[in-house]
Parts: sequence; structure tokens; C-alpha cells
Amino acid sequence: MARLFSVYKVENGTRILLGGLVERRESTRGESNRQALVEMAKRKFAESPDDDFKVVLLEEE
Repeated sequence: MARLFSVYKVENGTRILLGGLVERRESTRGESNRQALVEMAKRKFAESPDDDFKVVLLEEE
């Protein structure tokens, strides 16, 4: 079953919901997989290629 994550941008201590990601991988790879999801979220939701921002992922239940 796919895992769903909410993607938030953190600005001045406030979380702003940007959207969501779906992890389609059947098996988990621990923390390295989490880092890959964060990088994917940054690429997907960045306003420009040089945009650097803090991302928080929360798994939906």
C-alpha cells in the first residue's frame, strides 16, 4: 500500500502546507528513503531551481 505524506514549508517557525507526496515503494529503506523524499519534495515544490527552503514531511494515517 502506498504511503502518503503531507509536505510543509517552514518559514519563521510556521508550517505552510504545500501539497503531498505518495511513496509507491513496496519496502522501506529507513532514514535514507526519508531523505530522498525530502529532496523530491524540494524539487517538486520549489518556485525556482535556486530556491532553498526547509521541508517537513508528515505521514498521513
